[in-house]
Amino acid sequence: MSEKKAYELTEKEIDFSRWFDELLFKAEILDDRYPVKGMYVWLPYGYSIMENIMNIMERLMRETGHKRVYFPSIVPESVLSREFNFIKGFQNTIYWITRVGLTDLNERLALRPTSEAIMYEILSRWIKSYADLPLRIYQVVPVYRYETKATRPMLRVREIAFFKEGHTFHATFEEAEEQIKLGVEIYKRFYDELLIPYIVVKTPPWDTFPGAHYNYDLITVMPDGKALELGSVINFGDLFAKTYNLQYVDRDGSKKYVNTTSFGISERSFAAVIGILGDNKGLRLPPKISPIKVVIVPIPAKEHEREIEEYAREVYRVVSSSFSSVLDDREDEKPGYKFYKWEIKGIPVRVEVGEKELKDRTVTLFRRDTGDRVMVRFEEINARIEELLRDIEENLRREALEYFRSRIAYIEDKKAIKELLEKKIVSFPWCGKKECALDVEEAAGYSLLGYEENKLEGENKKCISCGEKAVHLAWVGRSY
Repeated sequence: MSEKKAYELTEKEIDFSRWFDELLFKAEILDDRYPVKGMYVWLPYGYSIMENIMNIMERLMRETGHKRVYFPSIVPESVLSREFNFIKGFQNTIYWITRVGLTDLNERLALRPTSEAIMYEILSRWIKSYADLPLRIYQVVPVYRYETKATRPMLRVREIAFFKEGHTFHATFEEAEEQIKLGVEIYKRFYDELLIPYIVVKTPPWDTFPGAHYNYDLITVMPDGKALELGSVINFGDLFAKTYNLQYVDRDGSKKYVNTTSFGISERSFAAVIGILGDNKGLRLPPKISPIKVVIVPIPAKEHEREIEEYAREVYRVVSSSFSSVLDDREDEKPGYKFYKWEIKGIPVRVEVGEKELKDRTVTLFRRDTGDRVMVRFEEINARIEELLRDIEENLRREALEYFRSRIAYIEDKKAIKELLEKKIVSFPWCGKKECALDVEEAAGYSLLGYEENKLEGENKKCISCGEKAVHLAWVGRSY
C-alpha cells in the first residue's frame, strides 16, 4: 500500500458519513468492530483527546462550585418506576438485568439510563436542612440506552462512554432558574474553548425531558446538514423531589421540597470537533485538546543521516521542554508516510529537520490547519511555535464560525423550507402556539429543534404559519 493510500479518506463534502467513520478508524480514535451494536472500543489516542475535552469541562465545573461524585450504575425497578413519566420516556431504551448466573432475580435491575432516580434515593438522606443547600455535584460515567434508531459512532450510541452529568439541588424554584442560567453559561464557555459554534434553544413543552418543567439545548450543525444536540440543561423544579420525598427543613421550621436541575454532555462534543474542524486530510485539533502539540520528523539525506538524527534529537529536547511533543525517528518508515500519519491525527504543528535545516541551524514549521510552512532559526523555535499555536486556534475559530453561518438559514415562507433542509437547519418566526409548530413540522418533514425565547420581541415579525405576531425564533431541521 502506498504512503498516501494508507491514510486516504473519502472526500468529506461528498460522503460525510463515510468520511467520519473512516477517520475514526484511521486516526486511531475508535475501533467499531466490537460485536455489540452501538458499542465501541476507545483507542489510546482517541481516549487521550476525550480526556482533554473532559478536563476542560471539569475545570469549568470546579470553578463554579460543582463537586465530583460517583453513584452506582444499577438501579432497582421499584426505585426507577416511582416517576411514571420518567420511566415512560425511557421505557423502550432501558437495559434490564433479570438474571444473575442461573438464578432469576425477584426484581429487575436497570443499567443507568440517566441518574436522577439513582441519586435521589440517597440524596434524600443527605439533605435535611436549608443549610445543606445549594448542593452541586457531577459525575463522569457510562450511560446505557438501547437506541432504536440506526447507531453511529459517537453520534447515536447504546453505551455513552463519557457522560458528564451535573445535578444540583436548591431551596427555591428561583434559585434553580439561576442555576439553569449558570449551566447554559458553562456549556457556552466549554464549546467556545472547543471552537464549536452553536445556538441555544428552549425545547417546546411537548418535547421536554420526561419529568421536567423545561430544558435548554445547545445545538450545532454537522457537514451533512443534520443538527447535533451538544448538551441539555434541565429544570425539574420540585417534581422529582416530590416523587422521591426529597425535602428539607427551612429556616422557619417548615418542610419544603427541594428544587433540582441537571445537565449533561457526552462524546458528541468530540464528534462535533471532528466533523466541523476536520478536513480531507483528517483531524484538525484545537491545540488545547491535542495530546501532542508538536511532532518532529527528521528527513534523512545520504552522508548526513547521523548528523540529521542528532540535530533532530537536539530540536526535540528544546521543543519538548515547553510542549507535549513526539520525535518520530522510526527508521522503517519514510518521511512522507509519517507526514500523512500525523496529519490525519490532527497534530497542530510539525517540525521538519533535513539537510538544509542542519546546514543553516534552522527548522521548518508546518501548520496543520492551513498547510503553510515557515523556516525559523533554532533559537526561535519555541517562541514561533507558541505564536503558531495561538494563530491556529484563532484561525480554526474563524473557519468554524464561517462554516456554521453557511449551514443555517432564516425563512419567512414555508415553501422554501424543504429544499433548505437538505443541507441546513432553518429558523423562522413563530408565535408560540403548538398548532403552528406542528404545521411547520408537517411542511418540513422534520421536528422542531427548539426556539430562541422572545428573540423577535419588538421586531414586528409575523408567525410563518398563522400570520399573527411572532415573538420567538424557532428552529427546525434533520437531526441525529
